[in-house]
Amino acid sequence: MPFVDRERELAALEGFWDSGTAQFVPVTGRRRVGKTFLLERFAAGKRAVYYRCQYMSTEEQLPLLGRALTGLAEDPVLTAEPPSGWAAVFALIERLAGQGRLLLILDEIPYWAAREESLPSVLQNWWDAKGRRLDLVLVICGSAVQMMESLLTGAAPLAGCLTGRVPVRPLDFRAANDMLRFSEPEDALTAYGILGGVPLYLTFFSPQRSISENILESIASPWARLYVEPQALFADTHRLFEAAEALAVLRAIARGKHRWSEIADAAGIRAASLGRIVDFLRGDMALVERVLPVTETRESRTYYTQYRLSDNFLRFWFRFIEPNQGQIEFGNAEGVVAAVMAQLSDYMGPSFEAMCRDWVRLAMSESVPRLTRVGSWWTADHELDVVGTDERGQVALTGEAKWQANPMSWAQLQRYLQHVYALGPLLRPDARHVLFARRGFEERVRGWAEGCRALLLTPADMLA
Repeated sequence: MPFVDRERELAALEGFWDSGTAQFVPVTGRRRVGKTFLLERFAAGKRAVYYRCQYMSTEEQLPLLGRALTGLAEDPVLTAEPPSGWAAVFALIERLAGQGRLLLILDEIPYWAAREESLPSVLQNWWDAKGRRLDLVLVICGSAVQMMESLLTGAAPLAGCLTGRVPVRPLDFRAANDMLRFSEPEDALTAYGILGGVPLYLTFFSPQRSISENILESIASPWARLYVEPQALFADTHRLFEAAEALAVLRAIARGKHRWSEIADAAGIRAASLGRIVDFLRGDMALVERVLPVTETRESRTYYTQYRLSDNFLRFWFRFIEPNQGQIEFGNAEGVVAAVMAQLSDYMGPSFEAMCRDWVRLAMSESVPRLTRVGSWWTADHELDVVGTDERGQVALTGEAKWQANPMSWAQLQRYLQHVYALGPLLRPDARHVLFARRGFEERVRGWAEGCRALLLTPADMLA
């Protein structure tokens, strides 16, 4: 896997290492986002011990951690009988740190914490008594996002130990293309619309193959790794409810059910029971997001609330792969992919809109007036794909995204402007327009844009 778009995170970790003082740093982010890959890169050339925590008791786990530590100690006595209790493990860490700067990585620590409630307190007590005086960088890492938050914030024992923090997020569409390197901008955005910003998923597509060939080889084949990815995501969770319930909720949202009651009905789950599943999918898994119109500041306005998948690949898989698994396994994968390609333009709409919002965040972060929030906006009768607000909550930018086979037309521009005018007093008089179109713009639209300083962007412009 190429090392792409993690320079800031790596520089932050190197800064902790170069500080010369004891550091306790969590690295957080959803599954498959590349945290371990980042830590491998960071650990290269350093005196480092890596231990991946298991979902097992402390009595079972400590000997495994002790064995990992003895690999650096080069002590035949310890190798023959690794430490298996807290006192001996901590003593060995102190000994190793006394011999030179030490990097200790505890990966997937939520697994251990789920089996041992006292783990955070044990680590805190040792850190306060000994660890903070050592030549040590202790990195804890975890994919259970909400559980990591509960370990690190508020009154949690470890909250007071932290000396920094490194969040790792999915790649944006431009960084993803740095990995994929498709020659055609349209193919680059299409691949991102299918796979999203998860580095692991991106490694399965090749720029030497067409989009349809990539789908066939990497997703729509029974032997393909991504063919079974949704089930694999839940295979190593320790939640008490069935993974089938979580998959049912993801399926409902992927197929266009965005409101609470719609999701419950489509998933066959009582609305009263839906909360614990959605909380898990929003929190620990970071696969679902709760969305309000960007101008809405009152969380209580629940009748505007929507739930959407934050993972492009799952939306693609539930829409195209799961319903056709019978055909794929019966040998008609090529026919399924042909049908996917016929519907791909329609599928790409929401993904393209999200990429356009990301472009605004990336490219207009220093605009005047400065945008403080970027999202979408809707009412019962109107909808805008891209809306940016200033520090007072006034709309300073609006935009439209069109992923279609033809250039954006004058009639489409007029409909867009009707939605803009529906913002009423929320709209600043000097608000900017930014229009995005897969196949460009009709000449009359281009003329309008020249007269009002509107930005017109194609996929090539977005990747430039």
